[in-house]
Amino acid sequence: MKNNNGESKLEKTAREGAFGSTEFKKGEKNRFLGEYEERVIAYLTEKQIKETALYPEIKDALNNKEANKLIIRGDIDRKYISDYIKWARDKGVRFNRKNSPEFRGNVALAVAGKDAVSQQFGQIPEREEKLQKKGLSDNIIENAGSLLCSSCWKELMEKAPEEKINYRKAGIFDKLTGTACIGCKKNNYD
Repeated sequence: MKNNNGESKLEKTAREGAFGSTEFKKGEKNRFLGEYEERVIAYLTEKQIKETALYPEIKDALNNKEANKLIIRGDIDRKYISDYIKWARDKGVRFNRKNSPEFRGNVALAVAGKDAVSQQFGQIPEREEKLQKKGLSDNIIENAGSLLCSSCWKELMEKAPEEKINYRKAGIFDKLTGTACIGCKKNNYD
């Protein structure tokens, strides 16, 4: 008896033994670092992962009860991913780096489930665009990792509290040394 490809059951078994079974949705898996799209909870592009700021949405995705693994493209430098790996470890989510010449597209990091997931965020929106829509000052947005005075910190906490991981609140030492706030360019530490 022959199948749709015109080969017998014995020929099919021999082919699959030699070359492996036929893979479904191979193009889709190559776009998502070897995962089916329905298993991907959230992902970042290479451009996003190389930003100074972290994406707190990835931490949220790792908190998802269906999160099973963090997958990182193998050519991404460790300095860009160490905090994401720490988050995964803290949540007990395994991580691995994958390399393949067949990977297509710009996905650099993905949080995926073991099976199809019920909640998918897809690509996380660009940070700058998201924060501009929330009305955050451009000086604050563009200077992740910087020091903020109490009024700029308050603005951050009111408009985008999830971003506090990307900034430092000025303290007494900063006031004594006269370090300026990057958000408003003033020494406003009251």
